[in-house]
Amino acid sequence: MTLRFRLQRRLPVIVGLVLLAACSGAPSAEDYFGSIGEETRAYAATVDSLRQSYATDLADELSSLADRSDFTHTAAVDDYFVQAKEVAIVKTADLLTDVGAELRRLLDGLDELEPPEGFVTEHQDTLASGEALAAALPSSIEAVRNLDSIEQLQETLEATPYWVAAQRFGIACENLQTAAATQGFEADLQCPAGIDQDGR
Repeated sequence: MTLRFRLQRRLPVIVGLVLLAACSGAPSAEDYFGSIGEETRAYAATVDSLRQSYATDLADELSSLADRSDFTHTAAVDDYFVQAKEVAIVKTADLLTDVGAELRRLLDGLDELEPPEGFVTEHQDTLASGEALAAALPSSIEAVRNLDSIEQLQETLEATPYWVAAQRFGIACENLQTAAATQGFEADLQCPAGIDQDGR
């Protein structure tokens, strides 16, 4: 069997391997930022919907509670504020729990993306800071559930790892978007922000 004949027989295999290598490489920057943009925008839209539902549900429950209260008696007024505090705290803790679930989905989606060369560090920083935020949420939610007053919410959150982790996650995401712009790529990322004392 001549060398030429052996090469001809092996040529389809060689071509197949070359094509496989090309297909399995890192995605283009355009595809990567398109995917990560979709992930972050979906997260932002869902969290915004959760916040709106939180505000509406809380207002409805407090209104219903007020309708059932007899404010002509001091004891009834005191009881209303006790119950209102409990409702607000539970609703806020539930909001943080739901946001945590959405954050987990976002991070899982980001983890499946392979960043192109030149954006690996920013991608890893965003993922790592997001994981730090996810890790900080359970203890922060527990701290919210143990509040004596809903007015203590922001002060309590600022005293937990959640507050710093939320800021770092947002900054890491913004750094990724800045890196894209610096290298001439369009990136429409909806970088996450923390939740303030009004649950927004």
